[in-house]
Amino acid sequence: MTSDTAARANLIVGGLALVLAICLLVLPWFDISVDAGPFTLSATYSATSAPDGWLGILAFIAALLIVADVAVERFSPQTEIPTVGGTRTNTRFILAVVVAAFLALKFLFHVHFDLFGWGFYLDVILTGVLVFCAAQARNVAAGRAAPRSRSAGARGSTHRR
Repeated sequence: MTSDTAARANLIVGGLALVLAICLLVLPWFDISVDAGPFTLSATYSATSAPDGWLGILAFIAALLIVADVAVERFSPQTEIPTVGGTRTNTRFILAVVVAAFLALKFLFHVHFDLFGWGFYLDVILTGVLVFCAAQARNVAAGRAAPRSRSAGARGSTHRR
């Protein structure tokens, strides 16, 4: 794998983490509406708002740490910062899993599908994509290609006896 591929994968992970962080702050995680005769009262809450907003805030901070790590690597590659698991891409993967864990806990504490706003569903999709892309970036940095199907490997084989 070339360094360009690894750099592009890391930029994708950083971009996804930034978009997710913004969505956690802005998009409606909960959407509550109450009808009282001709009047309707509606309120929306982001992932960083109550209830259990601390889980959303911790997920937001972990996403920002991914963005900061990619920025430091991009703009100051000589800077040494602590890593988890030996490499910066592994650190980003672990931070992406931490984001997913905090959002999963927030979900489990309030499983009411009729209360979730559209931002919840977008945050879940973005989180899954972030974890997947961080895992792929880790594989690229380690020199391992993404797993290929067996049939593709079998077609390229020219082994004869």
